[in-house]
Amino acid sequence: MEIKHKHFVRPTTSRPPSLFSLSILAGVIGLLAGALGYLVVQFSDLSANVSYVDNQTSSRIVKFEIDQPLLELSRKYQQSVAGVYGATAVLNKLEQPIFTEADFLGSATVITNDGWLLSTDQVIKNDTHLIVLGDDVYQIEEIQRDDFMNVVFVKIDANFLQAVGFPLTDALRAGEHLFTNTDIAQSINHSYQDNYLAHDHYSVDKFLSTDFLDYYLLLGNQKINISQASPYFNANGDVVGISYDLDNKVVLLPAEYLKQSVKHLLNKTDRVNLGIYYVDLENNSGFLRKGHMIYNSQIPAVGYNSIAARAGLRMYDQIVAVNNDTVSVNRSLTSVLQNYRIGDKVTLRILRNEVEQDIEIEL
Repeated sequence: MEIKHKHFVRPTTSRPPSLFSLSILAGVIGLLAGALGYLVVQFSDLSANVSYVDNQTSSRIVKFEIDQPLLELSRKYQQSVAGVYGATAVLNKLEQPIFTEADFLGSATVITNDGWLLSTDQVIKNDTHLIVLGDDVYQIEEIQRDDFMNVVFVKIDANFLQAVGFPLTDALRAGEHLFTNTDIAQSINHSYQDNYLAHDHYSVDKFLSTDFLDYYLLLGNQKINISQASPYFNANGDVVGISYDLDNKVVLLPAEYLKQSVKHLLNKTDRVNLGIYYVDLENNSGFLRKGHMIYNSQIPAVGYNSIAARAGLRMYDQIVAVNNDTVSVNRSLTSVLQNYRIGDKVTLRILRNEVEQDIEIEL
């Protein structure tokens, strides 16, 4: 039997795959896999950033980005914040005082370029303390006190210092991001710390006085260690207040009163003492009620032989305005009076027995 064999093969372009072709194919597959992996990683990072509270690394990155402008401002104002230290022994060879953390008492803030600094009575006890500003150490030459808000001014022998500024009072808002920097013993650098404003009109007493500080600023984070008399800056680089320990809380002495205190220091003038105690009706009642009522349940509401007494003000009078400047929850009687000086004449608008009348007073 005859066996037939194929005797013709149709021409074709098919060839066995070469090593070169396989290399190209592997490269393409690798590139695609790499691109896909990159997209997966990016998506994972995006998810981590969205829920950064649950991811410590991402949280630190996000917080750093938010704080970066404040960190830059903090570095800018390092030369405006001094450290106050207890006097220590001087090393004979170096003839420079050596400080430790235990010697650190608190901060002092530069308020004039010719050597005046601001601190508090919780830090400055006497003139034996030393002031460290940058890499220079100064002795205290003079001390001035403002008992109205327990601040202390110290004078050092220095010029061309970088003084701080204060913001407009109306610009303060609860929730505002704040920062401070403080001197570090044995280092020329400062430590940075941020916080936020929890309350922009924090009163600790029901009965207020025209002759004493009537409100504070309250910091939101009370758990961190806050040094005494630290200046707190806002995002514009203005000092909104300096820290003060009050009834187991850290509050800020408000810039509104600090500005007036500085003016009195430089002009060598005294604050006005009207001599009355009052109740902020709006803050204490929770309702929109007019003005401040002269009242105190424990001591005479109108001081004996005070300016208020000589002008005829009485208990239960409601003061609603000073020279047409309305007294309100945000502009207390104490605050309004800070704009005036001893000898100024003002007109108080009061409600007495539901009848409105004006009383002229020379402060």
